[in-house]
Amino acid sequence: MKRICNYIDFKIESSKIYIFLIILIIYIFASMLFLLKTTSSRNFSYNIYDYIIEIFSYLSLFYTIGILFVVMIYKIFDKGNFYNYLSVRFNSSMEIYNAKILTSLIFSVGTVVFIVVICLLTGSFMRFSNTWSQYSAYVMGSKLNQSYVEPAVNIVRKNLSPLSYTLILCGLSSLYLFFISIVFNICNLIFKQRALSFISVISINILNMVVDSGTLSKFSFTNNIYILNASVNEVNNGTYIVSRFLYWIALIVIMYIIGAVLTKKRECDYGK
Repeated sequence: MKRICNYIDFKIESSKIYIFLIILIIYIFASMLFLLKTTSSRNFSYNIYDYIIEIFSYLSLFYTIGILFVVMIYKIFDKGNFYNYLSVRFNSSMEIYNAKILTSLIFSVGTVVFIVVICLLTGSFMRFSNTWSQYSAYVMGSKLNQSYVEPAVNIVRKNLSPLSYTLILCGLSSLYLFFISIVFNICNLIFKQRALSFISVISINILNMVVDSGTLSKFSFTNNIYILNASVNEVNNGTYIVSRFLYWIALIVIMYIIGAVLTKKRECDYGK
């Protein structure tokens, strides 16, 4: 663990990851200005939770944060630096693979925590009252969110506070980023080219958007990140939160096992 932490410190200092963080900060600030403009023009009340939820909204997560994160992962797993560093310090390919997965987890959670911290800093003037605002009601009832079922949304708003909803959203977003970083590593094992791995991850996200509007939508990333997409039955029987966490945990475990099998196979082939 200490070796990984030392490498992460080295990577942050020696690479240009800070460029992605600066871009992320600029985007977050721009989103805040949009929120302020919308609430001002419509005279809506708002709070800090609206701000954070807006940052992790569908368009923001998949079109901005997700893409920036994949680019950052692309840079982090630069084979010339990362692989050489790990190969000297670990005894087997499996240990290197586990180190990469752990690094992916740290950066996935770290990215979400970084975003939340920036939101808290830039939005420190906003109200922190743990109640649903007029702006949240407007967004959840917007025509842009046609996948939301109004009765289900009303029940969720009644059962969950904005703080609880925000924590759940951040947790599911972290799992999503962790998942795509594992997929990136597996694609690297298969293609042995980061560019192809990058294209593969982007393609998977595009495929998800296609599935998102079809009959298989309940298996899409979107449906399993945003609990407001839940059906009335899911909300009533209380499975709408647990089922989504289990969805991501299952995907992550499956991807990890696939990567481990490929790593061991590659190690055996090398041994022969």
